Amino acid sequence: MSKIIIQILIKLTAFVILTFLAACSGAPVSHSAANKIIDLSSASLPTVAAEFTTTREGEEHDHEHDDQQTHADKVTWRFWRDTQQINIERPQLGMGELWQRDGQAVIHRKLYHADKRAIEFQEDDLRMLDASPTWQKLALLLDQKLLEQLTASDIEWTDGYPTREYQGKVAKTEWHIVMRMDLGVPMLIERQQEGFLERTELLNAYALNSAPWQPTASTGYDIIDFADLGDKEYDPFVIKVQAQMGHDHHH
Repeated sequence: MSKIIIQILIKLTAFVILTFLAACSGAPVSHSAANKIIDLSSASLPTVAAEFTTTREGEEHDHEHDDQQTHADKVTWRFWRDTQQINIERPQLGMGELWQRDGQAVIHRKLYHADKRAIEFQEDDLRMLDASPTWQKLALLLDQKLLEQLTASDIEWTDGYPTREYQGKVAKTEWHIVMRMDLGVPMLIERQQEGFLERTELLNAYALNSAPWQPTASTGYDIIDFADLGDKEYDPFVIKVQAQMGHDHHH
């Protein structure tokens, strides 16, 4: 093969390689259409099942009630969300929560699986207990008003998923939050006060119909209306529940 032909082939090969490299460097990263970025204020968030772990260090001071709240050091819990119902379950503690939308009203049940009993709270009960979160707060596991007070980063892609980071200080609490923007669930919620640190991390997330676990069935449980607890003051179960009341309306 003549030297001229060899030189032409070398130049052509170099040109092809350089063109390929230039195309790769200039092309945007392609992300799956399944990982569509959603609006966190949407009334129709994706249905999802997720598993989290929450760890706590120190004692949280409740300024409103001027006491110290103690919690389990580490709890793994699960979360199921669809358009009308939210389930939260703590398998280690044998407890669950059910939130349901009934028109504009929200009904809440605290489930005690070992006892096969439940306490049901109507919306008026929740307002009286100052425990009446918006549906969006329940669905996101966060208050959007909090996110609005924090500094938000641009959306980044982490392990193929769109994420957004929020950081800042509100009142006396430092916050660090990372949201998965395709599912509308937190990957990280970290809040820190003097002498107290709570960290919630996402372990697994699935489309609701692909979840490997389901909420514990509560059909047939004895359901007690919150308003009727006073009529059962000598019931050992009710005594236990009342001792916990005021400390279990959050994760």
